[in-house]
Amino acid sequence: MFFLATAVVQAQDITVTGQVTDATSGQSLPGVNITVQGTTQGTSTNADGRYEITVASDATLVFSFVGFQRVEVPVEGQTSIDVVLQESTAALDEVVVVGFGTQRRADVTGAVSSVSADELEEQPLTNTELGLQGVSPGLTVQYQGGQPGEENTVTRIRGTGTLNNANPLILVDGVEQSLSTLEPSAIESITVLKDAASAAIYGSRAANGVILVTTKRGSRTGMTIKYNSHVGWQNMLGFPEPAGKEEWMRLENEAQVNAGGSPTYSEEYIQNVVAGTNPLQYPFAEWEEGSFKDNALEQNHSLSVSTGSDVGRIYANVNYTNADGVVQNFNNQRASIRINSDLFITDELTAKANLLYRNRDVTGPGFTPARIVQGILHMNRNAVMSYPDGQEATGDLLFGQWNPFIMANSGETTRLSNDIVGTVGLDYQITESISIEGDFTANITGTNETIFRESRNGMINYVTGEPVAASGWFGTNTLQEGRYSERELSQRLFLNYDEDLGSHSISGVVGYEEIFNSTEQVSAARANFFNNKLRSLSAGDAGNQRTCQSYNDAGSYTGSCYNFEWRLRSFFGRANYSYDDRYSLQANLRYDGSSRFGDGNRWGLYPSFSAGWRISSESFMEDVDAISNLRLRGSWGQLGNERIGLFQFMNTYNLNQPYQFNDNVVPGAAVTDAGNPSITWETTTMTNVGLDLGFMDDRIEVIAEYFWNYTDDILLDLPIPATIGVNPPTQNAAEVSNIGWEFQVNYHSVSRDDDSFQYTVGVNMSDVVNKIESLSGEGPFYPDKFTVWAEGHSINSLRGFTSPGLYRTQEDLEQYPARINPNAGIGDIIYKDLNGDGNLSQSLASDGGDQIIMGNEDPRYEFGINFNATYKGFDFGMFWQGVLEQYHTLDGALMEGPNWQNFIPNVMAEETFHPERNPDGTWPKVTAGNTWNLQESDFWIQDTKYIRLKNIQLGYKIPQPVVNSLRVYVSGTNMLTFTPTELFDPEIPRGRSQFFPHTKQLTVGLNVTF
Repeated sequence: MFFLATAVVQAQDITVTGQVTDATSGQSLPGVNITVQGTTQGTSTNADGRYEITVASDATLVFSFVGFQRVEVPVEGQTSIDVVLQESTAALDEVVVVGFGTQRRADVTGAVSSVSADELEEQPLTNTELGLQGVSPGLTVQYQGGQPGEENTVTRIRGTGTLNNANPLILVDGVEQSLSTLEPSAIESITVLKDAASAAIYGSRAANGVILVTTKRGSRTGMTIKYNSHVGWQNMLGFPEPAGKEEWMRLENEAQVNAGGSPTYSEEYIQNVVAGTNPLQYPFAEWEEGSFKDNALEQNHSLSVSTGSDVGRIYANVNYTNADGVVQNFNNQRASIRINSDLFITDELTAKANLLYRNRDVTGPGFTPARIVQGILHMNRNAVMSYPDGQEATGDLLFGQWNPFIMANSGETTRLSNDIVGTVGLDYQITESISIEGDFTANITGTNETIFRESRNGMINYVTGEPVAASGWFGTNTLQEGRYSERELSQRLFLNYDEDLGSHSISGVVGYEEIFNSTEQVSAARANFFNNKLRSLSAGDAGNQRTCQSYNDAGSYTGSCYNFEWRLRSFFGRANYSYDDRYSLQANLRYDGSSRFGDGNRWGLYPSFSAGWRISSESFMEDVDAISNLRLRGSWGQLGNERIGLFQFMNTYNLNQPYQFNDNVVPGAAVTDAGNPSITWETTTMTNVGLDLGFMDDRIEVIAEYFWNYTDDILLDLPIPATIGVNPPTQNAAEVSNIGWEFQVNYHSVSRDDDSFQYTVGVNMSDVVNKIESLSGEGPFYPDKFTVWAEGHSINSLRGFTSPGLYRTQEDLEQYPARINPNAGIGDIIYKDLNGDGNLSQSLASDGGDQIIMGNEDPRYEFGINFNATYKGFDFGMFWQGVLEQYHTLDGALMEGPNWQNFIPNVMAEETFHPERNPDGTWPKVTAGNTWNLQESDFWIQDTKYIRLKNIQLGYKIPQPVVNSLRVYVSGTNMLTFTPTELFDPEIPRGRSQFFPHTKQLTVGLNVTF
């Protein structure tokens, strides 16, 4: 009886009152539905957002409102409960940015993905492009390394669609810019347009997809000040582990002996190196220690102000980044200021002005990172890396010009850039349904680059007192200077129409756009400066100078001179129709004219059509409570690619083409490259089918896409007879297809109006199969020693010999008699003679040779996993990204090793074949001067699939009365990687591994809102 009475008391009815407000504006929300969980009992808020309801004291109230997240609140005997509702990112009324406007998510019929700008802002990013990796299915971002400020990132949308420029169009506030230098704190939204229905309005520039970025604007009322800051420490990631000192020297001796020579290192030398005694007499240069840097510092600070009133609004952002590289003496400093303003001249007329100024200062030693890493990987180690302090000329120069330590710690490179992007425009609301917008933009970039390399003549060996020879790079000091300027002027004018007629909704846009671009580059160089302190071009030897060419390696803006111009003129339109939030139709049309093509071929027309059917809004779905959203989408359209080289429709003349006349060589000019006045656009035809599913009031979202893209009229240089005497003209000759799918699932826990545990989980995966459909009956083509273009195979196909393994017995030698070199024998790599002619030729078997297509470098089954949770003041985020199928082929020093006195990976030292010491070794035996084991073959294919913890972050909002929000956090980037390859980071491209190393980073940060 006691327990029964207690239960009755606990279940007493009480009256609960309260108010519901909007978390963003703080305003009350009328019409919010309030129900008792598990019952039909409920009420709604009045005009002031207030409610009153009588419920059991242990009931749970459910608050729901269109466009806002659902909230569940246990009553627990409370008589007053106020609730703050957050806007729902999954709501049908969510507005997404599309080409030249915005649309409700419910009306979008194309393949469009949105990226949360808040998540990017909270990450410790200095390169926004890297923040997009793995966040959207179908969007591939491959980070290939790079010094700070010069990061090399390859971005693809739904695969590689052309043999030419396959980069997507990236627009920031409608102007083409780079994502890598864009400040994450200034971003309002990012939208990825992946099919023709969404991207066709950009016509000839959109064949590879479009990424739209909108920056923030001022608030309508009040003032908000934000300060974000982080400090991070970077360390190398994925650089191969070298063999131990003794194993290194003994394997190098083995290579010399196998070639019939004498050991490089005596036993005395080896023992002294191992013991560490007298390192100047018995040196072993560990180049990594002198060239790389531990705990390279990175810092970023961002301050923004957003304010507004009835007169106008303004947003201002100041950003500063300073990042050291993990290779010695590389640094990037970037400072920017962005001001976006709107002036409300009248209720109908608004003037807007955007201004961005950015200063980029990239510095380093006199050598590129590729050269320094090349020195680390390709130079022997029996040299003094650096002598004790006090001697100006330090270290030995191998072959008179190589020493990675000196290369990383001498000379100077500066690359100073100034970017200015300014936009002015007017918006006029003609009627309630019609508005007109126009703007003009100037996008100007200027870069000055200087590269100084020091002379090392006069070096003295610290031990012997003898001079050390200097030649090549260090034989004389040189200075190279380059100037680059780019000016792009663009203008847009478009008319908008938007009419809501009850169940019918009609909208559209028609417009005009024109872009003019002019670039210019000049460079000059001199050598033989009086000393290494004089670094002015005028101080060099006037008799030893060059214009429009460089000494040794060219920089980014030295080594050539040119002046180019191009222009694009476009007319476009879009029409949308929807009925009763059930049926949606959209049509796009763009008409582009480009100066890159000749008369008669300059204009292209690009249409697209799409439709959507919201099945869940049909009457037969009313009783299906489990499904809150079910929508089918389909689209078809065509896009163009005008991103080819300039003037390819014209003959190219070489003005420095001497010839013999009257027994004398005289200057002349001649056509060296044939033009083709008939070349025209590459055209991509896209078909997309999409399905959107929502369960449990859209707490579970499922988005699935299937697409088929076909690109024809791809520009290709088909061979012509050599007797014609000129290089072949470019022709519209190739066709490529990309077929694939995308899948995304998001789950949101029940939203609660308290500090209890809440979380979201997102998983996405995509795949695309790339295939060259036609090369007009020509080919295969061999663009380099690794790859091949062949019909029926990927653009990124890898070619090489087929290898059953190593020769281990006499029977193997008899079974596979064909060899690259007659010296190949036991312990060397076997190559199959596929055509049976007794020789091994480096072309495909289908082309009469002995090579096969071993696979391709296309990343397959890319995925991202995102988990975020909050509890009380804590927040936790974790993001994994990876690729389930990917291959590279090994090349360069990592396979050459002691054969060419190069870097010896630890796995090579452990696995090298030796008939006695290691007869089961999986790597071929080492022989100085060996080339026959270094051929491209499936023996050297590397499995580079991976899963990587891209970011993990723990934050805490500190309760305090001073500011609106104070959050501190600690974050780790690239902290864990799982991959089968041991030799390099799985994200770098194939090649000789001469790349600026990838990094992992530990960061602490601060977010303050006033």
